[in-house]
Parts: sequence; structure tokens; C-alpha cells
Amino acid sequence: MSYLLHNSISRRRATSFAAFSVAAALVGSAGAAQAQTATLDKSITVTGQGSTFVSNFIEKCKADAKNVIGIDISYQPTGSGAGRTAYINGTNDFAGSDVPFTSSEVGKAKPFVYVPVAIGGIAVIYKVPGVKDLQMSAGTIAKIFSGQALKWNDDAIKADNPKANLPDKVIKVIVRSDSSGTSNVFSDYLNQAGRGTWPKGVTSQFPVLPGNGIAQKGSDGVSNYVGGDQGDYAITYSETSFAEERKLDIVKVINQAGKAVLPTPSAITDAMDGAITNSDGSLTLNFNPAATTAYPISTTAYLIAPQTMDKAKGDILRTFLTYSLTGCQPRVVSVGYAPLPSSLQALGLAAVAKINPGSAAVPVITPPASAPTTAPAAASTTVATAPATTAKPAVASAPTTTKKPATKTTKKVIKKK
Repeated sequence: MSYLLHNSISRRRATSFAAFSVAAALVGSAGAAQAQTATLDKSITVTGQGSTFVSNFIEKCKADAKNVIGIDISYQPTGSGAGRTAYINGTNDFAGSDVPFTSSEVGKAKPFVYVPVAIGGIAVIYKVPGVKDLQMSAGTIAKIFSGQALKWNDDAIKADNPKANLPDKVIKVIVRSDSSGTSNVFSDYLNQAGRGTWPKGVTSQFPVLPGNGIAQKGSDGVSNYVGGDQGDYAITYSETSFAEERKLDIVKVINQAGKAVLPTPSAITDAMDGAITNSDGSLTLNFNPAATTAYPISTTAYLIAPQTMDKAKGDILRTFLTYSLTGCQPRVVSVGYAPLPSSLQALGLAAVAKINPGSAAVPVITPPASAPTTAPAAASTTVATAPATTAKPAVASAPTTTKKPATKTTKKVIKKK
């Protein structure tokens, strides 16, 4: 188990149990309405592409889907922008994206639903020989990625780490070269939480600094660079799962309450409690959550699916999405994600019910016997045909009273570029 998980097991279990309780309730209402179960055509493959943030999540869930009931899901982590473009062009069956469609994209896309399947943190990853346990405020991170802090012993970094022996070395700032939802979310965090120190705005195409900036393609590219021999004195941003896979050092980010926090599952869930559901099913993120335990650079990834599609492919996709929202949730904690809170799980299941509405219930995928689950086995028996009305109470209660003071002035819809 990753060191990031050790301090969050209890919270993870409670969150997972609550989510699966919602799933079980949805099973009951859907099962009563529909007795038939769809027969899957296992000779076909459902294809998707897009977000790298969600790629490790999909790999875990699709392996179960293949091994347990024999359905095939193909997914290429080409970046959120490429995934949305492919959906508009009709060259994939579904897209993965860390941000919703832009206003100009919405009109070009066939009717769709947002399915928030995964939540996780964007880790600030670094490699400084002899230096461990760094912490940074949003302002300091913004100064590094905008070129205002050029060396590791810059005053801003020293102020956040007064006991660290910081070297007089130039910081290599590694950023994504492709259009990326992760870049969009990270720049949005710097824009919101950086308190005026981030001058670049919100963008999916992250700016490359002259002199000490280096661009690499995808989360694999930036993570591999920092983890490689050339990565000494480098810093980057990437999904937590990529940092954990490579055993890279992660910055403790100082949140609004002044606490330095790692992107553990419980810290991510605490931050996502401040997300607000929009009318189209997307979320408004809050990068200044009030909870002292919250990891502020936390986000969700959507799988974007058509409301109407080929029946055979639709049945497979509904089966996969339902498992992703239910039985697979405890499985992905081991690869750097956090379990969905019950409100987001209900929101996702309601969205799945809008794909080929009126179709037969989908088969249940029971996690493999070796699955490290924290919820009762019966809780995974959820079908995708749960009525959308089931989710309304959860969606309406997404804003939590403990977060309201922060969200009134700092929340921002991540549709804006």
C-alpha cells in the first residue's frame, strides 16, 4: 500500500461504504422496474480516448470487466482536448475529459451525458537530491511555474520550508506539451488560489517557460522526465497515480486553512465535498476548500457518452460505466484515486440511465475475489437503468454547509478556458 494511503484507511472505508449504500438503494428501485437483463455481444469492442488523468482508473476497471464477464473496452490516453475532439468527430464511442466541453464545442457534439467516474488529486512532483518532505503554498507554486522563482533556494520556497537545506540550483519546470485537462485544472488552481501571483490565466495549453521550461507529452512524459536520470532539480504536475507508480516525491500543498496536505484519498474526498453540481451534470470545483484536511488540487474526470448509440455498444458501455461507478471504486484506491462520495456516485448513475433510456438492465460485474473491498459484496449489484429521479436529492445537497464560506467567493466553473 502506498505511503499516501496509510493515514486515510478509516475515512476511505466510511466513504466507500456510504457510496455503496447509495448503489444498493438504486439497485432496489431499478430492479423492481426492470426484470430483464441485457445480453451482451462480447465480439465487439467499445472505444474511447482522452484524459490521461482517468487512464489508470480505466485500466483497472476494464481489466475486471474483461476478466469477469469478457467485455472489451479500448481506451487511449491522448489528452482531454483530443478526446473531446474525437467525440465531436465521431471517431470514438466515448471520451474522457477532466473538463467539460467548451461553449464552442457543445454545439458541435451530439447529445451527451457527463459521467463523473473518478476523483483524484493533481500532485506537484519534484526531484531534489537530498531534499525530502517539501511543502509549498499556492503562491509559491505559482511563482515557480510562472518563472518568478528560478532557483530551489528562492526566498518563497525557503519561507515555506525554513528547516530544509535547499540547493542553489536552477529549477527545471516540466509541463505538458499537449492540450490537457490536467493543465487546465492545475492552471485554474493557480489562478484561484495563487492570490494574484499567477499571471497566465486558465489554459489547457500550459505555457513553457523560456530558459528553464521543458515540455513533455502526456502525464507519462512529464512523470518519466522527473523520475529519470535527467530529472534532478525538476518539478512538474501530474495525477497522483503517476507519481505513486514511479515512487516520486510529492509536495505537501498548504491549503486555505494553513495545513500542509498530501493527496490522500480522504483529503481528496474532503476537497470534492465543496464541488457544486451544474445543470448540465458537470461540476464547479472549489480550489480553496475550507476543511483543514482537504487537498486543494483535487478534481474529477468525466467519461462523456452519447445519449443515443448502437444498442450492442450501448449495453457494453452502460455495463462498464455502472461497474466503474460501483464495484470498481474500492479497486482504484490502490492506483491513486479516491472513492466517489455518494452524491457524485448517484449523479453518475443517473447520467448512465440516460444512455439509450428504457433499455434492459445491464449485467452485474462482481469484483474479483481478490479485490480489496471495504463494502458489502451485495452493494456492487447496481444496474445502469436506475431512474434519474433517484439522484435528485444527492445532487441538490452537493454544496455542504461547512464549505459555503469558501465557495461563495472562490468557486469557478472549469468550463472556462
